[in-house]
Amino acid sequence: MAFASAFPAVRARPARGRPRRSRRGFGLWDSILAAGVIAVLAVWAGQLVGAWAEGRVVAGEARTVADLARAGRLLVEGDVAHAGRTHGVNAAPLAVQLADLEAADLRAPALGGLTPGRRALTLWLWRPAAGTLVVIARARGEVPLARLPGAEDGVTGVGALLGADTRLRGPGLDFDMAPVNARSAGFATANDVFALDHVALDVTCRSYLYRTQVDCDGDGTPDALANTMETALEMGDNDILGAGNVTAATAAIGRLEGATEIADALTVDGELSVDGATAMEDLAVSGALTAADADFSGTLTVPDLVATGAVSGADLTIGSTPTGCVAGSPGCVQGRITVSGTARLGDADVDTLNVETLNVRQLSSDRADITDILADNVRATACTGCGP
Repeated sequence: MAFASAFPAVRARPARGRPRRSRRGFGLWDSILAAGVIAVLAVWAGQLVGAWAEGRVVAGEARTVADLARAGRLLVEGDVAHAGRTHGVNAAPLAVQLADLEAADLRAPALGGLTPGRRALTLWLWRPAAGTLVVIARARGEVPLARLPGAEDGVTGVGALLGADTRLRGPGLDFDMAPVNARSAGFATANDVFALDHVALDVTCRSYLYRTQVDCDGDGTPDALANTMETALEMGDNDILGAGNVTAATAAIGRLEGATEIADALTVDGELSVDGATAMEDLAVSGALTAADADFSGTLTVPDLVATGAVSGADLTIGSTPTGCVAGSPGCVQGRITVSGTARLGDADVDTLNVETLNVRQLSSDRADITDILADNVRATACTGCGP
Protein backbone atom coordinates (compact mmCIF):
# COMPACT_ATOMS: atom_id res chain seq x y z
CA MET A 1 0.00 0.00 0.00
CA ALA A 2 2.88 2.35 0.82
CA PHE A 3 4.23 1.67 -2.61
CA ALA A 4 0.97 2.55 -4.24
CA SER A 5 0.66 5.75 -2.31
CA ALA A 6 4.17 6.77 -3.12
CA PHE A 7 3.36 6.65 -6.82
CA PRO A 8 0.11 8.24 -7.65
CA ALA A 9 -2.03 6.53 -10.20
CA VAL A 10 -1.23 7.34 -13.84
CA ARG A 11 -4.24 7.80 -16.08
CA ALA A 12 -4.10 5.54 -19.19
CA ARG A 13 -4.10 7.32 -22.54
CA PRO A 14 -5.68 5.86 -25.66
CA ALA A 15 -3.27 4.60 -28.38
CA ARG A 16 -2.70 7.03 -31.20
CA GLY A 17 -3.42 5.71 -34.68
CA ARG A 18 -1.45 6.40 -37.90
CA PRO A 19 -2.20 9.67 -39.59
CA ARG A 20 -4.87 9.35 -42.28
CA ARG A 21 -3.92 10.10 -45.92
CA SER A 22 -6.05 12.53 -47.84
CA ARG A 23 -8.54 10.83 -50.24
CA ARG A 24 -9.16 13.96 -52.28
CA GLY A 25 -6.98 13.02 -55.41
CA PHE A 26 -4.33 10.72 -56.92
CA GLY A 27 -0.98 10.62 -55.44
CA LEU A 28 2.14 11.03 -57.49
CA TRP A 29 2.57 7.33 -58.14
CA ASP A 30 -1.09 6.86 -58.92
CA SER A 31 -0.90 9.62 -61.50
CA ILE A 32 2.15 8.14 -63.13
CA LEU A 33 0.54 4.69 -63.26
CA ALA A 34 -2.71 6.04 -64.73
CA ALA A 35 -0.86 8.03 -67.36
CA GLY A 36 1.05 4.94 -68.40
CA VAL A 37 -2.09 2.86 -68.71
CA ILE A 38 -3.79 5.56 -70.76
CA ALA A 39 -0.79 5.82 -73.05
CA VAL A 40 -0.74 2.07 -73.62
CA LEU A 41 -4.44 2.04 -74.35
CA ALA A 42 -4.07 4.96 -76.72
CA VAL A 43 -1.29 3.21 -78.60
CA TRP A 44 -3.27 -0.01 -78.76
CA ALA A 45 -6.41 1.80 -79.90
CA GLY A 46 -4.40 3.68 -82.49
CA GLN A 47 -3.00 0.44 -83.82
CA LEU A 48 -6.48 -1.05 -84.01
CA VAL A 49 -7.87 1.99 -85.80
CA GLY A 50 -4.88 2.07 -88.14
CA ALA A 51 -5.21 -1.62 -88.95
CA TRP A 52 -8.94 -1.20 -89.52
CA ALA A 53 -8.35 1.79 -91.81
CA GLU A 54 -5.65 -0.06 -93.74
CA GLY A 55 -7.94 -3.06 -94.10
CA ARG A 56 -10.70 -0.86 -95.45
CA VAL A 57 -8.33 0.63 -98.00
CA VAL A 58 -7.08 -2.76 -99.14
CA ALA A 59 -10.62 -4.14 -99.36
CA GLY A 60 -11.74 -1.13 -101.40
CA GLU A 61 -8.84 -1.47 -103.83
CA ALA A 62 -9.34 -5.22 -104.17
CA ARG A 63 -13.06 -4.97 -104.85
CA THR A 64 -12.59 -2.17 -107.38
CA VAL A 65 -10.11 -4.08 -109.54
CA ALA A 66 -12.13 -7.29 -109.17
CA ASP A 67 -15.25 -5.53 -110.50
CA LEU A 68 -13.24 -4.09 -113.39
CA ALA A 69 -11.85 -7.50 -114.37
CA ARG A 70 -15.33 -9.02 -114.26
CA ALA A 71 -16.70 -6.28 -116.51
CA GLY A 72 -13.86 -6.89 -118.96
CA ARG A 73 -14.67 -10.60 -119.11
CA LEU A 74 -18.35 -9.91 -119.76
CA LEU A 75 -17.40 -7.49 -122.54
CA VAL A 76 -15.31 -10.04 -124.43
CA GLU A 77 -17.72 -12.92 -123.84
CA GLY A 78 -20.59 -10.81 -125.14
CA ASP A 79 -18.76 -9.76 -128.32
CA VAL A 80 -17.31 -12.66 -130.28
CA ALA A 81 -15.83 -10.21 -132.78
CA HIS A 82 -13.78 -8.47 -130.09
CA ALA A 83 -10.15 -7.96 -131.06
CA GLY A 84 -8.99 -9.66 -127.87
CA ARG A 85 -10.22 -13.02 -129.16
CA THR A 86 -7.71 -13.07 -132.00
CA HIS A 87 -4.93 -11.16 -130.25
CA GLY A 88 -1.53 -12.75 -130.76
CA VAL A 89 -0.26 -15.39 -128.35
CA ASN A 90 2.42 -13.97 -126.00
CA ALA A 91 2.08 -10.54 -127.60
CA ALA A 92 2.05 -7.38 -125.50
CA PRO A 93 -1.18 -6.96 -123.51
CA LEU A 94 -4.02 -5.38 -125.46
CA ALA A 95 -5.54 -2.30 -123.83
CA VAL A 96 -9.33 -2.05 -123.40
CA GLN A 97 -10.81 1.40 -122.96
CA LEU A 98 -13.03 1.97 -119.95
CA ALA A 99 -15.37 3.80 -122.30
CA ASP A 100 -16.03 0.48 -124.06
CA LEU A 101 -17.35 -0.95 -120.80
CA GLU A 102 -19.51 2.10 -120.26
CA ALA A 103 -20.92 1.88 -123.81
CA ALA A 104 -21.86 -1.74 -123.14
CA ASP A 105 -23.56 -0.81 -119.82
CA LEU A 106 -21.04 -2.89 -117.90
CA ARG A 107 -19.63 0.01 -115.88
CA ALA A 108 -21.04 3.33 -114.74
CA PRO A 109 -19.23 6.43 -116.06
CA ALA A 110 -19.51 7.99 -112.59
CA LEU A 111 -16.97 5.46 -111.25
CA GLY A 112 -14.22 7.24 -113.12
CA GLY A 113 -10.71 5.96 -113.65
CA LEU A 114 -9.41 5.91 -110.07
CA THR A 115 -9.78 3.53 -107.14
CA PRO A 116 -10.84 4.73 -103.66
CA GLY A 117 -7.10 4.89 -102.85
CA ARG A 118 -6.47 7.14 -105.87
CA ARG A 119 -4.81 4.45 -107.98
CA ALA A 120 -5.14 4.71 -111.78
CA LEU A 121 -7.32 1.97 -113.30
CA THR A 122 -6.55 0.28 -116.62
CA LEU A 123 -7.87 -2.88 -118.28
CA TRP A 124 -5.90 -5.29 -120.46
CA LEU A 125 -6.29 -8.56 -122.37
CA TRP A 126 -3.45 -11.05 -122.64
CA ARG A 127 -3.24 -14.41 -124.39
CA PRO A 128 -0.57 -16.66 -122.85
CA ALA A 129 -1.55 -19.62 -125.06
CA ALA A 130 -3.97 -20.56 -127.82
CA GLY A 131 -7.49 -20.96 -126.50
CA THR A 132 -6.74 -18.90 -123.38
CA LEU A 133 -7.57 -15.24 -122.79
CA VAL A 134 -6.77 -13.54 -119.48
CA VAL A 135 -8.42 -10.29 -118.41
CA ILE A 136 -6.05 -8.15 -116.33
CA ALA A 137 -7.37 -5.20 -114.31
CA ARG A 138 -4.56 -3.04 -112.92
CA ALA A 139 -4.63 -0.28 -110.28
CA ARG A 140 -1.32 1.61 -110.38
CA GLY A 141 -0.22 3.58 -107.34
CA GLU A 142 2.89 5.28 -105.94
CA VAL A 143 3.37 3.06 -102.90
CA PRO A 144 2.62 -0.62 -102.22
CA LEU A 145 -0.48 -1.69 -100.34
CA ALA A 146 -0.19 -1.95 -96.57
CA ARG A 147 -0.86 -5.67 -96.90
CA LEU A 148 -1.74 -8.24 -99.52
CA PRO A 149 -5.44 -8.72 -100.32
CA GLY A 150 -6.88 -11.63 -98.38
CA ALA A 151 -9.98 -13.73 -98.06
CA GLU A 152 -11.36 -11.22 -95.55
CA ASP A 153 -11.69 -8.71 -98.43
CA GLY A 154 -14.46 -10.81 -99.98
CA VAL A 155 -12.94 -11.24 -103.45
CA THR A 156 -10.82 -13.80 -105.26
CA GLY A 157 -8.34 -13.50 -108.10
CA VAL A 158 -6.89 -10.29 -106.65
CA GLY A 159 -3.27 -9.85 -105.59
CA ALA A 160 -0.03 -7.90 -105.73
CA LEU A 161 3.69 -8.51 -106.08
CA LEU A 162 5.90 -9.10 -103.07
CA GLY A 163 9.02 -7.01 -103.42
CA ALA A 164 11.11 -8.06 -106.41
CA ASP A 165 9.09 -11.27 -106.90
CA THR A 166 7.20 -11.53 -110.21
CA ARG A 167 4.37 -13.72 -108.95
CA LEU A 168 1.04 -12.23 -108.01
CA ARG A 169 -0.12 -13.39 -104.58
CA GLY A 170 -3.60 -13.13 -103.21
CA PRO A 171 -6.81 -15.07 -102.50
CA GLY A 172 -7.22 -17.62 -105.26
CA LEU A 173 -4.32 -16.15 -107.21
CA ASP A 174 -0.80 -17.32 -107.96
CA PHE A 175 0.19 -15.97 -111.36
CA ASP A 176 3.62 -15.24 -112.79
CA MET A 177 3.79 -11.80 -114.38
CA ALA A 178 7.30 -12.29 -115.75
CA PRO A 179 6.11 -13.18 -119.31
CA VAL A 180 3.89 -10.09 -119.34
CA ASN A 181 6.74 -7.84 -118.19
CA ALA A 182 8.92 -9.38 -120.87
CA ARG A 183 6.46 -8.16 -123.53
CA SER A 184 5.69 -4.83 -121.85
CA ALA A 185 8.48 -3.55 -119.60
CA GLY A 186 7.30 -2.38 -116.19
CA PHE A 187 3.77 -3.64 -116.69
CA ALA A 188 3.63 -5.12 -113.19
CA THR A 189 5.32 -3.43 -110.22
CA ALA A 190 5.17 -3.80 -106.46
CA ASN A 191 3.00 -0.67 -106.25
CA ASP A 192 0.18 -2.19 -108.33
CA VAL A 193 -2.95 -4.10 -107.41
CA PHE A 194 -4.15 -6.67 -109.96
CA ALA A 195 -7.33 -8.65 -110.57
CA LEU A 196 -7.36 -11.51 -113.10
CA ASP A 197 -10.31 -13.17 -114.83
CA HIS A 198 -10.52 -15.70 -117.65
CA VAL A 199 -12.74 -15.71 -120.73
CA ALA A 200 -14.40 -19.04 -121.55
CA LEU A 201 -13.87 -18.77 -125.29
CA ASP A 202 -15.12 -22.10 -126.60
CA VAL A 203 -18.12 -22.51 -124.30
CA THR A 204 -19.47 -19.03 -124.94
CA CYS A 205 -18.71 -19.13 -128.65
CA ARG A 206 -20.48 -22.41 -129.35
CA SER A 207 -23.74 -21.35 -127.73
CA TYR A 208 -24.76 -19.03 -130.57
CA LEU A 209 -24.89 -18.73 -134.35
CA TYR A 210 -23.21 -15.53 -135.49
CA ARG A 211 -23.68 -13.20 -138.43
CA THR A 212 -20.01 -13.39 -139.37
CA GLN A 213 -17.49 -16.20 -139.20
CA VAL A 214 -16.10 -16.49 -135.68
CA ASP A 215 -12.64 -17.62 -134.63
CA CYS A 216 -13.32 -18.68 -131.04
CA ASP A 217 -9.84 -19.70 -129.96
CA GLY A 218 -7.89 -17.23 -132.07
CA ASP A 219 -6.01 -19.86 -134.08
CA GLY A 220 -6.78 -18.15 -137.38
CA THR A 221 -9.42 -20.68 -138.47
CA PRO A 222 -13.17 -19.99 -138.14
CA ASP A 223 -14.77 -22.23 -135.56
CA ALA A 224 -16.96 -24.82 -137.30
CA LEU A 225 -19.34 -25.26 -134.36
CA ALA A 226 -19.94 -21.55 -133.98
CA ASN A 227 -20.79 -21.23 -137.68
CA THR A 228 -22.98 -24.33 -138.06
CA MET A 229 -26.67 -24.67 -137.22
CA GLU A 230 -27.54 -27.68 -135.08
CA THR A 231 -31.26 -26.96 -134.74
CA ALA A 232 -34.17 -25.77 -136.85
CA LEU A 233 -34.21 -22.05 -137.60
CA GLU A 234 -37.64 -20.59 -136.85
CA MET A 235 -37.92 -17.22 -138.61
CA GLY A 236 -41.31 -16.32 -137.12
CA ASP A 237 -42.66 -15.03 -140.47
CA ASN A 238 -39.57 -12.86 -140.91
CA ASP A 239 -37.61 -12.71 -144.15
CA ILE A 240 -34.16 -13.95 -145.12
CA LEU A 241 -32.66 -11.16 -147.21
CA GLY A 242 -29.55 -10.87 -149.32
CA ALA A 243 -28.81 -14.60 -149.53
CA GLY A 244 -26.10 -15.60 -151.96
CA ASN A 245 -26.09 -19.37 -152.49
CA VAL A 246 -28.58 -21.61 -150.72
CA THR A 247 -27.69 -25.31 -150.60
CA ALA A 248 -30.32 -27.60 -149.11
CA ALA A 249 -31.27 -31.25 -149.17
CA THR A 250 -34.96 -30.32 -149.00
CA ALA A 251 -36.56 -26.93 -149.53
CA ALA A 252 -40.22 -26.53 -148.58
CA ILE A 253 -41.36 -23.11 -149.80
CA GLY A 254 -44.95 -21.97 -149.60
CA ARG A 255 -44.53 -19.36 -152.33
CA LEU A 256 -41.59 -18.53 -154.57
CA GLU A 257 -41.82 -14.99 -155.91
CA GLY A 258 -39.77 -12.94 -158.31
CA ALA A 259 -37.17 -13.97 -160.87
CA THR A 260 -35.52 -17.30 -160.09
CA GLU A 261 -32.25 -18.39 -161.66
CA ILE A 262 -30.81 -21.78 -160.84
CA ALA A 263 -27.37 -22.69 -162.16
CA ASP A 264 -27.55 -26.36 -161.19
CA ALA A 265 -30.37 -28.83 -160.72
CA LEU A 266 -33.40 -27.97 -158.58
CA THR A 267 -35.37 -30.84 -157.07
CA VAL A 268 -38.70 -30.07 -155.41
CA ASP A 269 -40.74 -32.84 -153.81
CA GLY A 270 -43.83 -30.72 -153.32
CA GLU A 271 -45.43 -27.99 -155.40
CA LEU A 272 -43.42 -25.20 -157.00
CA SER A 273 -45.39 -22.09 -157.88
CA VAL A 274 -43.75 -19.10 -159.56
CA ASP A 275 -45.65 -15.96 -160.56
CA GLY A 276 -42.76 -14.22 -162.33
CA ALA A 277 -40.25 -15.24 -164.95
CA THR A 278 -38.19 -18.30 -164.10
CA ALA A 279 -34.92 -19.14 -165.87
CA MET A 280 -33.47 -22.56 -165.02
CA GLU A 281 -31.14 -25.19 -166.42
CA ASP A 282 -32.46 -28.49 -165.06
CA LEU A 283 -35.62 -28.79 -162.99
CA ALA A 284 -37.15 -31.90 -161.44
CA VAL A 285 -40.43 -31.42 -159.58
CA SER A 286 -42.26 -34.30 -157.89
CA GLY A 287 -45.39 -32.21 -157.35
CA ALA A 288 -47.14 -29.65 -159.54
CA LEU A 289 -45.33 -26.79 -161.27
CA THR A 290 -47.24 -23.57 -161.72
CA ALA A 291 -45.49 -20.65 -163.37
CA ALA A 292 -46.42 -17.45 -165.17
CA ASP A 293 -43.37 -17.78 -167.43
CA ALA A 294 -40.78 -20.54 -167.49
CA ASP A 295 -37.60 -20.76 -169.54
CA PHE A 296 -35.59 -23.97 -169.24
CA SER A 297 -32.20 -24.32 -170.86
CA GLY A 298 -31.87 -27.84 -169.50
CA THR A 299 -34.40 -30.55 -168.73
CA LEU A 300 -37.79 -30.08 -167.08
CA THR A 301 -39.18 -33.13 -165.31
CA VAL A 302 -42.57 -32.61 -163.70
CA PRO A 303 -45.85 -34.53 -163.26
CA ASP A 304 -48.04 -31.45 -163.93
CA LEU A 305 -47.13 -28.19 -165.59
CA VAL A 306 -49.47 -25.21 -165.44
CA ALA A 307 -48.30 -21.97 -167.00
CA THR A 308 -50.20 -18.78 -167.68
CA GLY A 309 -47.44 -17.36 -169.87
CA ALA A 310 -44.83 -18.74 -172.22
CA VAL A 311 -42.99 -21.98 -171.54
CA SER A 312 -39.66 -22.49 -173.29
CA GLY A 313 -37.17 -25.26 -172.80
CA ALA A 314 -34.67 -27.61 -174.37
CA ASP A 315 -36.24 -30.85 -173.11
CA LEU A 316 -39.55 -31.68 -171.48
CA THR A 317 -40.45 -34.83 -169.61
CA ILE A 318 -43.95 -35.08 -168.23
CA GLY A 319 -44.37 -37.84 -165.71
CA SER A 320 -43.34 -41.46 -166.26
CA THR A 321 -45.12 -44.70 -166.95
CA PRO A 322 -45.58 -46.66 -163.71
CA THR A 323 -44.14 -50.17 -163.72
CA GLY A 324 -46.65 -52.68 -165.12
CA CYS A 325 -48.98 -49.95 -166.31
CA VAL A 326 -50.55 -50.25 -169.76
CA ALA A 327 -50.52 -46.97 -171.58
CA GLY A 328 -53.97 -45.48 -171.89
CA SER A 329 -55.52 -47.58 -169.17
CA PRO A 330 -57.21 -45.92 -166.18
CA GLY A 331 -54.77 -44.76 -163.57
CA CYS A 332 -51.92 -44.50 -166.06
CA VAL A 333 -52.30 -40.82 -166.87
CA GLN A 334 -48.78 -39.53 -167.17
CA GLY A 335 -49.37 -35.89 -166.41
CA ARG A 336 -50.95 -32.70 -167.62
CA ILE A 337 -49.72 -29.75 -169.62
CA THR A 338 -51.89 -26.67 -169.47
CA VAL A 339 -50.41 -23.63 -171.17
CA SER A 340 -52.51 -20.58 -171.93
CA GLY A 341 -49.60 -18.93 -173.72
CA THR A 342 -46.96 -20.45 -176.00
CA ALA A 343 -45.10 -23.69 -175.38
CA ARG A 344 -41.79 -23.89 -177.21
CA LEU A 345 -39.63 -26.93 -176.58
CA GLY A 346 -36.49 -28.22 -178.21
CA ASP A 347 -37.22 -31.94 -177.60
CA ALA A 348 -40.34 -33.47 -176.11
CA ASP A 349 -39.62 -37.15 -175.74
CA VAL A 350 -42.43 -39.05 -174.03
CA ASP A 351 -43.27 -42.74 -174.37
CA THR A 352 -46.95 -42.14 -173.66
CA LEU A 353 -48.63 -38.77 -173.27
CA ASN A 354 -52.04 -39.16 -171.62
CA VAL A 355 -53.88 -35.87 -171.41
CA GLU A 356 -57.59 -35.34 -170.95
CA THR A 357 -57.47 -31.91 -172.55
CA LEU A 358 -54.57 -30.22 -174.32
CA ASN A 359 -55.31 -26.56 -174.94
CA VAL A 360 -52.63 -24.58 -176.74
CA ARG A 361 -52.68 -21.68 -179.13
CA GLN A 362 -49.55 -22.72 -180.93
CA LEU A 363 -47.27 -25.71 -180.52
CA SER A 364 -43.80 -25.26 -181.97
CA SER A 365 -41.19 -27.98 -181.71
CA ASP A 366 -37.93 -28.73 -183.43
CA ARG A 367 -38.54 -32.41 -182.79
CA ALA A 368 -41.40 -34.46 -181.30
CA ASP A 369 -40.90 -38.20 -180.96
CA ILE A 370 -44.03 -39.65 -179.35
CA THR A 371 -44.97 -43.32 -179.30
CA ASP A 372 -48.65 -42.81 -178.42
CA ILE A 373 -50.93 -39.82 -178.08
CA LEU A 374 -54.01 -40.66 -176.06
CA ALA A 375 -56.32 -37.70 -175.54
CA ASP A 376 -60.05 -37.16 -175.26
CA ASN A 377 -59.84 -33.82 -177.02
CA VAL A 378 -56.89 -32.20 -178.83
CA ARG A 379 -57.39 -28.70 -180.23
CA ALA A 380 -54.58 -26.81 -181.97
CA THR A 381 -54.95 -23.62 -184.01
CA ALA A 382 -51.60 -24.22 -185.70
CA CYS A 383 -49.02 -27.01 -185.84
CA THR A 384 -45.58 -26.03 -187.03
CA GLY A 385 -43.36 -28.87 -188.24
CA CYS A 386 -46.04 -31.54 -187.92
CA GLY A 387 -45.79 -34.66 -190.11
CA PRO A 388 -48.42 -35.80 -192.59
